[in-house]
Amino acid sequence: MRSGYKVTLGILTIMILVTITIGTSYSYYSIASTQENPNEISTTCFDVSYTEGPNGSINLPATYPMSEANALKKLQPYEFTITNTCTSENASNPINYVVTLNTLTSNVSNLPLSVLRYKLNETSPSAVAGTSGLLGSATPYDFGDSIKTTYDLDASYNLVTGTLAPGESITYNLYLWIDENANTDIMNQTFTGRVLVYSYM
Repeated sequence: MRSGYKVTLGILTIMILVTITIGTSYSYYSIASTQENPNEISTTCFDVSYTEGPNGSINLPATYPMSEANALKKLQPYEFTITNTCTSENASNPINYVVTLNTLTSNVSNLPLSVLRYKLNETSPSAVAGTSGLLGSATPYDFGDSIKTTYDLDASYNLVTGTLAPGESITYNLYLWIDENANTDIMNQTFTGRVLVYSYM
């Protein structure tokens, strides 16, 4: 029994010595290499400008219900231009954009959106007539609380989406008027809204 204990102790001692020898030898023979060139990440250009036309905002102090034909003939539209100010030298991907018409929290509108008609026409680089619609039937757009708070937005409605390649511009004319089918319930009511262009990659 005593000799069996000695044999077991001897085997354990040999195993421990072998493990230490292998570990020490590995540290002498292992090789460490480092990267010669640094890792680099560079961002592309992402910049959009928004320019209002010479007439400024839409201001209709004594408007009345009218047909689309009369509205396009009599009313002055709100003109604005969106430009991707990046160049093909510093950007390769197009920028996506969404044009929204928004009601405001600080200046609450009481004109029902179900009688407010809009039409967004592209005027440049080519003339494209948009279809008119009632703002109350337009597709809502969710900006999230941060953007809504920053820009004083209450509800947002998607008017058009598109893309702009580096250096490209697009110009729109926005018409707003009261639908011809509105009744006298709309008398002495107002709408205050703001166009917001949201761009993303």
